[in-house]
Amino acid sequence: MTKFVISDIDGTVTKSDVLGHIIPLLGGDWSHDGIAEFFNAIQENGYQFIYLSARAIGQSQITRNYLKKVKQSNRELPVGPLLISPDTLMTAFYREVILKKPEDFKIECLKNIASLFPGTNPFYAGFGNRIN
Repeated sequence: MTKFVISDIDGTVTKSDVLGHIIPLLGGDWSHDGIAEFFNAIQENGYQFIYLSARAIGQSQITRNYLKKVKQSNRELPVGPLLISPDTLMTAFYREVILKKPEDFKIECLKNIASLFPGTNPFYAGFGNRIN
């Protein structure tokens, strides 16, 4: 049986939403202390991570590279698929900053994943920095 744990990136893996975009581009580490060890402990108990972000598709490579570079106490983040908005940077920015509704994309994405597992809920936990 598949057991998924969903993690947001900005403000969850990173220490904040906005600086989480900028500081890694400048070569800095802006990840929460202990996040790699914590996520690895979860994975070692049989859970599969899915990273879910409302970032735009144009940021996919940067985001993937960031997740691969997080290293704390010789631990990296668990490997897992990155699900990212298919929208342009401007559309994603508008949804997140102006409308303040990044959950619109995320909810639909999670519904689509859940539909692949009829009769069961594959989601066991979710980590994010906002109630939505």
